[in-house]
Amino acid sequence: MKGIINLLAWAVVIFILFYEAWVNFGFFGIAIVIAAIFGVLYVVFRAQIMFLKGNARYNTNDKQGAFEIYEKAYLTGRLKPVNSLYYAYLLLRDGKIEKSEKMIDEISKKYKNVLLKNEKLSIRINKALIKWKKGDLKDAIADAEGIYNEGVKNTSLYGVLGYWYILDKRYDDALKINEEAHEYNSSDLIIYDNLAQNYFLVGNKEKSEEMYKDILDKNPDFIEPYYNYGMLVLSNGDKEKAKEYFEKALSMEEKFLSTVTHDMVRYEIEKIS
Repeated sequence: MKGIINLLAWAVVIFILFYEAWVNFGFFGIAIVIAAIFGVLYVVFRAQIMFLKGNARYNTNDKQGAFEIYEKAYLTGRLKPVNSLYYAYLLLRDGKIEKSEKMIDEISKKYKNVLLKNEKLSIRINKALIKWKKGDLKDAIADAEGIYNEGVKNTSLYGVLGYWYILDKRYDDALKINEEAHEYNSSDLIIYDNLAQNYFLVGNKEKSEEMYKDILDKNPDFIEPYYNYGMLVLSNGDKEKAKEYFEKALSMEEKFLSTVTHDMVRYEIEKIS
């Protein structure tokens, strides 16, 4: 109801502006009012318009150009928290930890009383990711567990916690989370890869191979499935097939938040050679 009243109030104001402009200045007055309205709208929505331009640049793989536009939008001070957090995440994914963390802290402080539930969750997960990339896996896991124990079910949370348990060699804990995660979102290939790798690590190679065949049929665009499946077939003694998948892994972009690097892949290829 409040929204409708506000809308009606603005409609009345705009009607009065147009009426007065027409009475006093005719078409010239109408043109001035229209120009003024568009000017105000541009100032109000400028940050969001710039953000959309940044998205367009990012989608054409012009990462640097996109970041420059995102930065200008953020510096206006009018960019929505959800968009600001997305920019902070992209910075983190690009390896710019310090800048990303600084932005997240600024957003948390500035919008403390108006952040939505999903935005607060995004902040907590990103802060945990930062701890991991700074070398504090145990603390990152503790933060993720804290979120999970609050009853949160979220694809991003499942993805990081499931893999961090694997990194920490807590394979049984990982299996519990990864099976639950796959039940929650079976279409997410990161979750699917976590579970397939987990089965391999607990000795269930048959189940792991079955899952990897399904994953690879979907042509994932990240490095982990090709490397992990290469390790699986290598453990079965098939060096040529392993090398094939390692080389495929090398064709994938190495991302800062990737759990597999090109150096890891090259090392396995050299061992085979």
